[in-house]
Amino acid sequence: MKNDLLDLLKNNVVTNEILEDAHDLYEHLDYDGGIHEIIDSHVDIYYHDLRKWAVDNYEWVEWAMEEGLCEGVTEFHKLIQCGQFMALQDRARKIIQYLFNEYTGKLFNVKTDIIEVA
Repeated sequence: MKNDLLDLLKNNVVTNEILEDAHDLYEHLDYDGGIHEIIDSHVDIYYHDLRKWAVDNYEWVEWAMEEGLCEGVTEFHKLIQCGQFMALQDRARKIIQYLFNEYTGKLFNVKTDIIEVA
């Protein structure tokens, strides 16, 4: 997922763009749903993989239910997918924080000298 998010960053942020913090970067990259597409692509679709994931991560399913992400969902595997989406979203936020710290001043927030002509 990290490489996908880095590619998204490289293709959607210009050097002199000013982004104050990782939250601004996340919002900028997800403006057109780019981060959500990446997260969706990492959610398991096979029942065996979902059950295996749920064994150690069921708290994410419960959290997704508490947050209303699973409203109207009754199918067990879809509930797990909702939890997995929440876990991957949390992971994406942490990766974006890392990318913000790593690439600010390199890929964006680059100061340029502007010479004004009188």
